[in-house]
Amino acid sequence: MQNFMTDNLITVIDLGTSEICGVIGRKDNNGCVEILASESVPSKGIRRGAIYNLGDAAFCINNVLTLLKNKINILFNRERSDEEKITYEISGVYVGLNGHIKTVDSRVSRNLGKAEVTREIIDTLCKESRNIKIGDREVLEVVDQEYLVDDFNEINPVGCICTRIEGCYKVIAGHPDLKSYLYECFERVGCKIHGVVLSPVATASATLSEEEKELGCAMIDFGAGTTSVVVYYKNILRHVGVIPFGGDTITKDIQDLKISELAAEKLKVKYGSAMEELAEDFNISIPAAGGKEGKTVDNKFLAGIIEARTEEILDYISGQIEKSGFADRVNGIVITGGGSQLLNLTEKIELRTGLDVRIGIPDQKAAPAMDTKYLHVEYAQLTGLLIQAKKSCITENGEGVKKKKIKTQGKGIFGTLFDKFEEIFTEDSKI
Repeated sequence: MQNFMTDNLITVIDLGTSEICGVIGRKDNNGCVEILASESVPSKGIRRGAIYNLGDAAFCINNVLTLLKNKINILFNRERSDEEKITYEISGVYVGLNGHIKTVDSRVSRNLGKAEVTREIIDTLCKESRNIKIGDREVLEVVDQEYLVDDFNEINPVGCICTRIEGCYKVIAGHPDLKSYLYECFERVGCKIHGVVLSPVATASATLSEEEKELGCAMIDFGAGTTSVVVYYKNILRHVGVIPFGGDTITKDIQDLKISELAAEKLKVKYGSAMEELAEDFNISIPAAGGKEGKTVDNKFLAGIIEARTEEILDYISGQIEKSGFADRVNGIVITGGGSQLLNLTEKIELRTGLDVRIGIPDQKAAPAMDTKYLHVEYAQLTGLLIQAKKSCITENGEGVKKKKIKTQGKGIFGTLFDKFEEIFTEDSKI
């Protein structure tokens, strides 16, 4: 029987515009992760990566957590006898933070006379950089870039002797409601947040190689409501930006053909192309609801609609890369997220930028035992959140010590229902 230890089990949640997804996984001593169970529900109360309806969002979050809890209790108890069964609880989660995020530069200096730079001095400079005022934005994270030690550049100045030191930082900021609404939603469902992680940074940790981050690259995460851009150079995070446009915007453009949102989404997924000239020339029949006569759409015309909006999104992406100050150091582009699967999108970006483009699957820190179905762009952010997490999120009987026996036999209707539920999920939950 496989023994699942709760001290290395992690729960993460991705609050997407189209879906709210959650996984439970584990991390080994080398930092490699494995997804054990996943669940998702249609998203409500979230727009462009930010919560706007607390009640709806909390309801969806609760549904995902309940489904995950039920699945792991069946999975982990599969080979135990009735007397040995244990109740597992989700005690906390790690959550991805998205929404309208921007990056600004900050510099902090200090005169030392003639002294050695210590770790305490560096930490103090970093704390001071958090005091920068960015309108109504809240500082989410500060990333050190480099230090000027008596006018010489140093990546790690600890131990250097100098008279003056200046720290150069990238300050990542977002609206204060981004985090406060997250905590409010999870408080409503009675689940503690162990950590909030910037979603684009998490995704980058799962999809980018160390070599790519060292040589210079941009990662683009095409989501339903937002498109995130991350730039790395010399293995340092140089820029994070979130564009309030995603795959849903393209779907809405297709709806101008006087078709439903569902039909428009199906057209985009099945026939859509990011380049009109590469699209095949044929007609697509769209059945109408209610017995009405359907319509026919030219596939190249559909591609023209999609390409026009794709061009606009790529304009914003180019703007974000320019804002990083490292556009000339970007040697390749990695695209991921559900929208990255749009036909000919890779070719479109390569033609526009002249750079090599590849699809980023979450394989950089995947454990050998990871089920290959999770090595897919849709799990990039969730895998990245697992990589960033540090604290266990699963307890036994809600206390992490006691073991509660689950009686599934001879308990009337409740025992019978649990037996049926276990029967349904057993085949679906095999690792």
